[in-house]
Amino acid sequence: MKKNYLALIFIFGLLLLISMATRVSAQGATTPFKSIEAESGTLAGGATIRTMTTLPSQPTPELEASGRSFVELNSTGESVSWVNDTGISANTIVIRGSIPDAPTGFGIDASVNLYIDGVFRQAITMTSKYSWQYGVAQNWNINDPSAGTPHRFYDEFRAWITGAAIAPGSTITLKKDAANTAAFYYIDMFDLENVGAPRTQPANTLSVMDYGATSGDATDDSDAFLACIDDCERLKKGMWIPVGNFKTSKAIDASEITISGAGMWYTTLQRIIGGRHKWSLTNCTIRDVYIFGNETGRDLAHGHDYGMTVQGSAGWLVERVWVHNVGAGFWCSGTDGTIKDCRASNDWADGINLNNGSSVQANNAGLRLTCQNNYVRGCADDGIAINAGNGGGTAGNMVDTKILNNSSIATIYANGIRVAGGRNSLLQNNLITDNADLSGIVLSTFGVDANPCESVTVKNNLLIRCGGFRSAAQGAIFINDGTTGVVQENTIIDCFANKAIAIKKFNVTLTSNIVINPAATGFYIMSGATGSAVINYNTVTQLKSGQTAFKNDGTATFPSPSLTGNSWQQTATEVSFFQNTNYGGTAGQAMPVGNYTQAQLASKGVANDWASSARVPSGRRVIMYSGDNFTGTSWILTYDTPVFLNLSPNANDQMSSCKVETAPSQLAFNTFAANSNAERITPPETVTGTGIMIYPNPVSATLNIWGLKESSNVVIRDFRTGNVVLKAKTSGAVDVSKLSSGYYFINIGKDKGIKFIKD
Repeated sequence: MKKNYLALIFIFGLLLLISMATRVSAQGATTPFKSIEAESGTLAGGATIRTMTTLPSQPTPELEASGRSFVELNSTGESVSWVNDTGISANTIVIRGSIPDAPTGFGIDASVNLYIDGVFRQAITMTSKYSWQYGVAQNWNINDPSAGTPHRFYDEFRAWITGAAIAPGSTITLKKDAANTAAFYYIDMFDLENVGAPRTQPANTLSVMDYGATSGDATDDSDAFLACIDDCERLKKGMWIPVGNFKTSKAIDASEITISGAGMWYTTLQRIIGGRHKWSLTNCTIRDVYIFGNETGRDLAHGHDYGMTVQGSAGWLVERVWVHNVGAGFWCSGTDGTIKDCRASNDWADGINLNNGSSVQANNAGLRLTCQNNYVRGCADDGIAINAGNGGGTAGNMVDTKILNNSSIATIYANGIRVAGGRNSLLQNNLITDNADLSGIVLSTFGVDANPCESVTVKNNLLIRCGGFRSAAQGAIFINDGTTGVVQENTIIDCFANKAIAIKKFNVTLTSNIVINPAATGFYIMSGATGSAVINYNTVTQLKSGQTAFKNDGTATFPSPSLTGNSWQQTATEVSFFQNTNYGGTAGQAMPVGNYTQAQLASKGVANDWASSARVPSGRRVIMYSGDNFTGTSWILTYDTPVFLNLSPNANDQMSSCKVETAPSQLAFNTFAANSNAERITPPETVTGTGIMIYPNPVSATLNIWGLKESSNVVIRDFRTGNVVLKAKTSGAVDVSKLSSGYYFINIGKDKGIKFIKD
């Protein structure tokens, strides 16, 4: 999204640059916090924004950043500010950022100052102790800067807000003052949350405090925890960990109990590095704790261990648990287990790994595991994975694994989500963005002796800016190793990989997927590919010059796939509506440019509340309305749309009138991922429907604004400096001819800003 400004505008915070009728109504985790991309703020004092425009050959801070951009503060007085328009009265903040390493490695500490409405509020401590690795990107245990190329630049820093909560509408500023001694501060994004009161001790539980645990000191609480667990298991009671910061150095094992904390922001379990320190829970429930790993590398010498392993043949539950700077955050096997509403931050390996164990045991079977509504960010391996190995040689395949409504953000190694083996797996409604290394989604196996990927459905996932520096041979979605499955109704936007969907060894059906602005090819069959494919009703739009929507380089080894109803196969020049999804059922008549009331649609064979899909050829734009005479909810289509059901809001059987227009050159839309957890841009009152659009982009003279109901105030700022360069009042166009060439934001009403390029 941030690399091809000829086709798309840039909206901060995981904002999608696609039609307002975008298919994002259910993708990603719903969380209690909202995230704001740093680069959406107003710069002052010489602060700058650094943005990646093409894939580098090695990791960079831009590559590892969410949104591929960050704000840099490197001199006293530099700052960046945002208006809190999240609607949250925030009493906590989490900053994802970076400060320099120590000259010989292992990090430094420094603070950055927080101002609210221009008044100093507090200094927030940052550290680089748990970031900055060196050498090849696959090395995760070298802290010596002399070892070569740096990577793992970011960490996350939590803080309670001092004083009053940050009210909606307040201005938030992060500033480098004289007391902030780091040579630079890279600010990637931050989260705002209103954290409620701590949870209270449940009935029928035993408190670790009664067994000698002490909070807020250097005491090792391992023995107190283990003694409490012994009694909980013997007496069939739950374990209670109250508000506090508790430290453990030993492996903590528990079976068939419920472990409860006071909340992610109240109960902290901090690891003392030395030996194995993971928590191993069998047939347990654990909830409402924060685990901090203290790890400085991915080996035992640097404290590496799991956040927790969870297993059991009788079912288990992990909910509202936050792991940070641990090894693999959640290593989950067994039967009938669920992990939900959890967070994994900056882990050294997978954020969440669903597997069938490293040995053949009933407690590790890998049957009916569910991963739902979790938020994973900055992990140094797969964000979320299905890992159906073979348990040391003979374990059966995993069955009925579900990965639903999760967010996998800015993984710095491997993939956003990986499916390695399994039968009847389901990946649905997930959001994957900005992976730095390989692919957004990979379907494969885990090694040559592992269980195969027998059947998987990948449906209605949203992938934004996917494809990392090692993804040249792969795609935003990569299908390999004999995978059998269905990939349908996914949306891939601004893919950095050379292919949006790349397939090598597979038996797969690809249907009703939408690819927008790929770096190169849309659908690609690789040289030497084997298997079979059905590729039907897919859409590729905003291709770059010289690129193709579909390419088969495997003709020598791969039979020609079934290709039906794809956008690149169409020759029609006018819009057509269809009664069923995937352009099925009765088709309405071709509809040239014009306005169509309910009666006029009926005369074209399009009954009221009837349409389920539409062909929208290049050069056309459709505005659909739920009411007659162009009233009610509206949707804008700019390309073939095979499934109205996935539009936001649902448009299936909803259209009562429509407008068919000539699409403006280089059309670009402003909308957002409904559950992306990114900062929303709320359209001002003067905006029609659910958003606005500007065109052309880039622009030479006149910048057109579509969607304004009335004359509106417009402010244009320099993208790099944040300085205001033009103010105007307009009902549809702004003269920008006198602006210098470069990058700018246009703010309309209370809108946070849309990026455009002045030629």
